[in-house]
Order: sequence, then structure tokens, then C-alpha cells
Amino acid sequence: MSTACDRVVPYSLFIERCSPMHGASGSRSFKQLWLQIHSSLWFVPALIIASLMLLAFGLVELDRHVDGVAQQRWPRLFTTEADGARGILSTIAGVMATIAGVTFSITMVALTLASAQYTPRVMRNFMRDKGNQAVLGIFVGIFLYCLLVLRAVSEQPVPFVPAFAVLGSVLLSVLGSAAFIFFIHHISSTIQAAEMAQAITQETLRMIDKYFPGDGDSAGGVPRTASAPAGLAWHAVPARQWGTIQTVAEEQLLAWACRHDAIVRIEHRPGQFVGQDATLASVAMRLPPDEQMIDALNRAFGIDAFRTLDQDPAFGVRQLVDMALKALSPGINDSTTAVTCLDHMGVILAYCGRRDLTPRHRYDEHGSLRVLSIGIDYEHLASLAFSQVAESAQGNTEVLLKILDTIARAGQACGGSAERRALLHQAEVTGEIALRSARSQDAKERLDARLRALTQALAA
Repeated sequence: MSTACDRVVPYSLFIERCSPMHGASGSRSFKQLWLQIHSSLWFVPALIIASLMLLAFGLVELDRHVDGVAQQRWPRLFTTEADGARGILSTIAGVMATIAGVTFSITMVALTLASAQYTPRVMRNFMRDKGNQAVLGIFVGIFLYCLLVLRAVSEQPVPFVPAFAVLGSVLLSVLGSAAFIFFIHHISSTIQAAEMAQAITQETLRMIDKYFPGDGDSAGGVPRTASAPAGLAWHAVPARQWGTIQTVAEEQLLAWACRHDAIVRIEHRPGQFVGQDATLASVAMRLPPDEQMIDALNRAFGIDAFRTLDQDPAFGVRQLVDMALKALSPGINDSTTAVTCLDHMGVILAYCGRRDLTPRHRYDEHGSLRVLSIGIDYEHLASLAFSQVAESAQGNTEVLLKILDTIARAGQACGGSAERRALLHQAEVTGEIALRSARSQDAKERLDARLRALTQALAA
């Protein structure tokens, strides 16, 4: 449960020194910068392009140092004519440039369709998709590979044809063709509602496993509103920039609290929006923190313009809710997609019901409390999952029945009374909307029977 200060201080110093934004103007930590780079659309393609360019240089140098025995032994395998090599390289380069343009166009169309059909929040899921990134990198990389090898082909003053490099371009063209076929299949699968909902759910469950493993190693019983210890007073730490909190480096906060013999209380969880000069955190110290301390604390919070799933499992539920609301809108009217999203929201709520979501406070090596963290509010998750969908589904009996069924499945997995009370409240709200908006007596009877059975099960 406790974490030794001497083990985390070097890490925090590394984070602070590597932070790309210092002073009052920025609070972007090294961890947040790495997460953004790793999930960007250009990082994986850039690595692949650089690798293929190095491969081109390496094979050309290899050809300069071999004596041509392989070319003479297998003339059908290795090209020995300069004109033939130029033709092969030019053709492959042109084809790959064309395919790269088509791929970029298909990707943009898919992003536009997903944004319009589902929600703009899923666009970053496409950008983070490693399959799309790898395909784009392969096409552009093969194009540049062929250009670099083509540049090495010469007839004057000394004829030189990099046979190994030309053979490598042929093999890479086969790889590019396979990648294009994979891309068409992959992009047509990922824009389907079921595939998208499953991907969001899987990533959300991984985040829950990462930050709430359910091993009971939490500091329950320490209230976040507790008064400061004797001789200390709570002081507000203002935010130096506005935006959405993406990450909180609690290890960095722990190291800072150990160095300054203080207690840090996190006031906002990842996913919440903070305004400039709003209270980002509170510190219990003898004297108010100076500007340097405030800047150091701000660098532990990654703030940007948008939400991400890292450290914010509620954002996964938010994306599924947005997809369901879009599906229930009059312009789309796709109840099946809404039902699919509800099934996956039920999986997340059931998973959370089996986890210890209480705040996981941080202690130093002596057992002294140093960081007051924030857990996941199950009541908030349940309200987020069902309230808006139930209001948008007024009169849609099948969707309202699916909401009640989803609440029932989530309730079966919950072991705590607080979680069951939250689900019971959502069942009552959904039932009130359903019975009020039912368009036939048969629908009202079905909804009423399902609601009474669910209420009895949750209240038992």
C-alpha cells in the first residue's frame, strides 16, 4: 500500500526536467506528451518510414560491397540492367504513391462518416488505431524507399545497379499489396457500430484493470474532507491553464509531498474541465506554496482540449452514450445500435461493480498520508449510462426494456449496497419515463412487469 519516497523521487525529477512546458504557461507532463505522441496519427508511420529509408541505404551499401556473384548465379532473381531497374523502381513508387493517396482519402471518409453517424468523440479511436497507422506508414515508406534506391542507380561514370535493393523493392511491393487488402477489410470492420462499441469497451476495461485492480489495497476510511493535521493548513493550488484534465501523475505528487512534508488533495479527476485559476489541488502545509511550487504541482496534471480514456474510464461510457443518443436521434433512428451500446455499457458497469473503486490514497515509506486521490463514482457512471438514453428513448419500448435488462445484469454483479441503490434509482427513473411515454397498453404492461421484477431484485 505504501510507496517509498526514495523510490519515486528520481522518477519525479526526471518528469519535471523532461517536461516540455515550464513556468506558468504550461502543465503538460512528460507522461502526457508521450501518450499524445504514441496515440498520434503520425508516430507509427514516421517509425516505419524511417526504418524503410534506413533499409534502402543499407541494401545499397550492401550492393556496393558484394562482388556480384549472387547476381550472376541467379540472373532471373536479380536485375542487372540499369533501365530495367529504373522501370521497376519507378513503377512501384508511382503505384505506392497512388495507393497512399487512396488510403488517406478512405481514412478521411471513414472519419467523416464515423463522426456524423456516431459521435465526434470516436474520431481519436481511428487516429489511435495501430492498423491504420501501420498501413499509411508502409505505403509512404515504400514510396520513399524506391526513390532512394532509384537515386543510386547510375550508368556513368561507373555502371551501378543495386540488385539487392531492387529485389527488396519488389518484395516490399508484395507487402504493400497485402497491406492494402488488409486496410480495406480493417476500415470496413472498424466503422461498424458493434466493432466500435466493442473496441471502446475493451479499452475501458483495460483502464479499469490498470488503475482499480480490485485487490483491496485502498485507503478507505480516510475522508477527503478531513481537516488538515495540527500545524498545517489547506492552501489552494490554482490551475495555470484551462482545459480538460487528461492525466494526473500521482507518483510525481507523492514525491513532491514527501520533499515538502505536505499533503496533496486532488480536487478534480481526469476527464473534468478546469478553468484558469480554478482550484486544481489543495496542499496542507505550514506556509502557502510559492510560485515555483505551484508550477511544479501544475506539471503533474496533463491538461489539454479533449478527453482521453487513459485514467478516465468514464469517457468510455460517455462515448457509448453518445453513440446511443446519435442512433436514437430522429435523423438516424437506429434502435439496434442503441441496444448494442447498452449491452456494452452493461458490461462496463458490471465490471465496475466487482471492483474496489474507492480512492487509492498514497502514503510514504513511513505510512504517512501524502496524496488524497479520487476514485470512480459508481452513481455517476450509472446516471451517465442510462439517464440521457432513457430520455431520448421515450416511446421506444424495446430500448427502454433493454435499459431495464442492462440495469438488472449490472445489479447481479454488484456486491455493494451503494452500487445497487444507484442502479435502483436509475431503474425507477427509467420506469417513470417508460410508463409515461408508453404508446399502447401492451407496452405499458410489459414495462410495468419488468420494472416491478427489477425493483424487487435490486431492493432485496
